Amino acid sequence: MSMRETRAALEPVVSILRQAGFWAYPLYGDEGWLVACDTESGRIDVRIGTDGYLVEVWDVSPGLYFDEEDERKRAVKERLARLTLSRLVETIRHAPVTDTERLLREAWWDEAAHGVGLRIGLEIPFNASASLPELVTDLLERLNELLERLEERLLD
Repeated sequence: MSMRETRAALEPVVSILRQAGFWAYPLYGDEGWLVACDTESGRIDVRIGTDGYLVEVWDVSPGLYFDEEDERKRAVKERLARLTLSRLVETIRHAPVTDTERLLREAWWDEAAHGVGLRIGLEIPFNASASLPELVTDLLERLNELLERLEERLLD
């Protein structure tokens, strides 16, 4: 699919999400055209997938250890969190327990925000585009629940 065709195929997504109250906009990024939305609950990216729309939600939860006043202790805790996070993600990928864990695309430690970043997503058929507003709302809720659970594990 050409870049022009991709952008045209994403225009209905922009309309559907805007009608539902999301501030959706087309964006050209490293992977080509996508529809992006920034919400208080997280960010939404919709791309053309292999057989439909690839819908991903992601966010970074900043400042996991900002309450630690000793800078050296905070650095040690963050280093331990990075190592633990990679093991947690590996465990989740090998044996997902919940449906949300099966949707996990990526997890990372964000150096700038000093917190956990997480991306989940799935692909839906093109003819299911009318359900996008409900789907992204559900995915954002799941994203935040999984972020909270991962942070709890890192704080243990």
